Amino acid sequence: MGKYFSDVVDQAIEDLYYCCDNDKAKTAADALLLAAKEDDGDACYILSRCFSGSCYSWEYHPFEENEAAAYAMLHQAISLGSAAAVLGALRMDLLTPELKEIMPFESIKEAWDVIYEKAENGCAFCQYMIGNTYYFLDIIEIEDRKEREFANKKAWNDWKREQIEKCLPWFEKSFSGGMILAGRNYGHYYQYGRGEYIPPEPGKEVPIMRQGAERGYPEWMYAYAHYLAYTEDNDKEALPWALKAAEAGHLWSWHIIGDIYWNGRAVERNLPYALECYKKTASYGNDSYACRQLGRLYFNGWGTAVDYAQAIQWLERDKEPEGIKYDLLGICYLLGRGCQQNPARGKAFLEKSQDSPYKSYGLGMMYAEGIGVREDIEKGVEYLKAAGNYGPAIEALKHYKKSLFGVWRRK
Repeated sequence: MGKYFSDVVDQAIEDLYYCCDNDKAKTAADALLLAAKEDDGDACYILSRCFSGSCYSWEYHPFEENEAAAYAMLHQAISLGSAAAVLGALRMDLLTPELKEIMPFESIKEAWDVIYEKAENGCAFCQYMIGNTYYFLDIIEIEDRKEREFANKKAWNDWKREQIEKCLPWFEKSFSGGMILAGRNYGHYYQYGRGEYIPPEPGKEVPIMRQGAERGYPEWMYAYAHYLAYTEDNDKEALPWALKAAEAGHLWSWHIIGDIYWNGRAVERNLPYALECYKKTASYGNDSYACRQLGRLYFNGWGTAVDYAQAIQWLERDKEPEGIKYDLLGICYLLGRGCQQNPARGKAFLEKSQDSPYKSYGLGMMYAEGIGVREDIEKGVEYLKAAGNYGPAIEALKHYKKSLFGVWRRK
């Protein structure tokens, strides 16, 4: 039997939550699956977390989100007596009357007591869970407290404030003990506050970031590098932290490194290397920013040869509604660059974005050449001029001139 749970679960918690290593995570999941088949309820619960999305692990974890599988494992975990699963279901707002009926505990408080004892004995994962019960005020349902028990609304709110404040020592212990995720709500407590109960104290989360970075937690080396690069505008100090995080397996750190070499403020500008950095994270599939940057590089031929097909490939993997993505895709589909020409699709993309030189160029070509719309050279020229110093727009304007009668026509 392990120190806190079974040997398999103790090892899985370490491999899933005390590092950000996809290979270790996959191995841990395989072991958990075998343990679950042998009716290890806690193994079932940890598996349910694996299927529940990145907020229960990390952004580029190797598990596909599967709501049905997560609930099935959670159901099995509770039926097998996993106290952690009871608290987990409560936190996910999934502790239905059906699940309460099958749990072998007299109350949620009884399950909470099991986890609380493990937390007091030093389990960082359980310390994190206890911290969350205070942070999210799950303690209200755990202790079955009601507003009518208090003298007035103020007393009720004061009690809730006191409960939320209790999260801090638990998060600090958990974070110090290796539970990387504990730093998220620990930092959010100060950065965002907790509604009407706890006011934000921006800046107090920064020492937590640095603390996690200095402890070698990949997620926090990344977070601290991100803060230094984009909030403090300090690429010089950000770079070593980003490199350490990347070396430790935090893929998103590569887009910080890519940006630093793109900007060339703290190092000599190196666009080919920036492109390779973006590829390391974008290839995983869920770093929209890196996908967008690769699209820009290939579209413009920065650090590589112009390759519109590659630009389209990366831009279409960008899942965020960013204007630059729509502009570049709009130009490609409008003019048939790197793809089969599709003026209607190109126009639709261009109309999604805010004003930019790219958008002005695309609309200018569309009207001046009558691509998918009635030709209107004068309107097209107006758009091309609005593109300012954008090279292709300047070049396109050379092909039009105004007649003696003030009518725009092709040269």
